[in-house]
Amino acid sequence: MLSLKQQTGQMIVSGFEGTTLNTRTEELIVQQGIGGLILFERNFKNPDQLRQLINDLQSLTADNPEIPPLFISVDQEGGRVARLGAPFTQFPPMSCLGQADSNELAYRFGLGMGKELRAVGVNMDYAPVLDVHSNPANPIIGHRALDRDAEKVARLGAELIRGFYDAGVIPVGKHFPGHGDTSQDSHLTLPRVERAQESLQQIELIPFSRAIEQGLEVLMTAHVVYPAWDADRPATFSPTIMNDVLRKTLHFEGLIMSDDLEMQAIKDKVESIPELGTRAGVDIFLICHDLEKVNTLQDAMNQNIESGVIPRTTIDQSLARIFKVKQRLQIPADTSLNFENILEENQSLAQEMRAFFKE
Repeated sequence: MLSLKQQTGQMIVSGFEGTTLNTRTEELIVQQGIGGLILFERNFKNPDQLRQLINDLQSLTADNPEIPPLFISVDQEGGRVARLGAPFTQFPPMSCLGQADSNELAYRFGLGMGKELRAVGVNMDYAPVLDVHSNPANPIIGHRALDRDAEKVARLGAELIRGFYDAGVIPVGKHFPGHGDTSQDSHLTLPRVERAQESLQQIELIPFSRAIEQGLEVLMTAHVVYPAWDADRPATFSPTIMNDVLRKTLHFEGLIMSDDLEMQAIKDKVESIPELGTRAGVDIFLICHDLEKVNTLQDAMNQNIESGVIPRTTIDQSLARIFKVKQRLQIPADTSLNFENILEENQSLAQEMRAFFKE
């Protein structure tokens, strides 16, 4: 039986420091029960080092059969969002796939990138971007999006998802319910999408609906306000958007993960985030950098559960979803994958994709 701290830890994905296992990271996993970690440039020197680090991280849960393996995640989209540098393949942005309009190329991209990650032990990638690039003034999405056409984004996104799963990596579709029509960056402020509900359903929701039909198990929220659904709260903290739209209308039964809770779009105090998030339906809280915020958030969640502010049934439902997804985690790194051979194949794939890139 997991302790309360271990249970709430499973609902957190945290950043960490260093390129080797250290005491603070060990505390995160063993004492706080953190369920997942996100990699950044600060954690990576070379593929061999990264593989060893991930193996060491996963070994900390291996002796306790009650504790599932860690989500080892990374933000590796291609283009300007790629946390793992060379020799990992530096793929061009996903907009290439929209310009190529090839289901087969999209699938090969998901499969190729997924294999590279699996070869070192990464089991979750924050991709694909399922936002429709409908606003040319958008400062944060742009070439990260597959296309401006919702149906094309939906079709190609589904192929990407299929490729990731075939490679043994869990894809995370983002940013629900759609960050493509913003003119502001949620890293810096709280954007708004001023579309009517009918327009949101016909454009923003189409790729997410198709992704769910394809079997996508994890979605990341957008720190964006959609007044047609909820005039006061960003999607991350909106029961209307997460429960009524995502769960009831789109029939999503998988994991809802917040985007990074350190962004300027989130003005709320860390202590209030567990109640706001769980009330909306968030299963996993992402904090990328500040470990003190990880501690504060977990302590607040524990206190809220013990006082009854957060119902135990809510936590039990989130844990059931997390454990279900973790059943498919492939541990450890896939040694049958020859990293050098994958790189060679992916260099050709990246070159093929670049031929379609247009500014």
